Amino acid sequence: MNEFYVGYLPKAPAGVARRIRIAVAILIVFATALAITFAKIQRTYAPSVFEFGKERSFAGVIVNSPFPTLVVSRPGPAESGSPRYLLVAAGKHGADSQTAAYAGKAVQLRGTLIYRDRQMMIELVSGSISSVSAAHEPPSVTKDLGSFELTGEIVDSKCYLGVMNPGNGKVHRDCAVRCLSGGIPPIFATNDFNGVPAIFLLIDPRQKPLPKEAFLNRVAQPVRIRGRVSQTGDTLFLEVESSAISPLP
Repeated sequence: MNEFYVGYLPKAPAGVARRIRIAVAILIVFATALAITFAKIQRTYAPSVFEFGKERSFAGVIVNSPFPTLVVSRPGPAESGSPRYLLVAAGKHGADSQTAAYAGKAVQLRGTLIYRDRQMMIELVSGSISSVSAAHEPPSVTKDLGSFELTGEIVDSKCYLGVMNPGNGKVHRDCAVRCLSGGIPPIFATNDFNGVPAIFLLIDPRQKPLPKEAFLNRVAQPVRIRGRVSQTGDTLFLEVESSAISPLP
């Protein structure tokens, strides 16, 4: 005879109770396994940092080409390179107007540090740059690494290095276009440069900023770029012609 359970009874029959316990146990195991699986396949945030609200003081030499950069002297041979900090203004603006008068000069300045891996940036405090003495640019050696054809994504350096996380992909497209239009240096990010992820500052073959019209309509989509790679310190540059950027199928 089949067991029958009436809701108002204080206790379910033994067979019904046993089946319910088994079903609950299976659901708990299934839910736990599903949670672990989702956790493992979930993309983690990139190891990038924006020290919002924390101002630091920096000293070095301003280099304005191809992008405003603070080059800090470091003891050792020139081949070892000197730390290089990209400079940007607050908001979605480049720092060209603030650094133009200090090109080639030793300065002190204040700003907020932004960094991802070994790539560093400073968001300048407006009006904080001051000359300290006449100086030459710290010695640096640029290495030509050869020509490459790479696939990846064009992003704005400020968000990608730490201000936004993630600072890439379609969800970030509108923000990236506005940042790049405002003068933030463009970066090309790839997951396969000699087998490892890498980021490159995009420039033209004359070591000048790439025209905005060459890349604005390619932001936040997979692209293929053919160009020449060079390295100064820890910074990689990708020299490309405007025609060498093409969308992937």
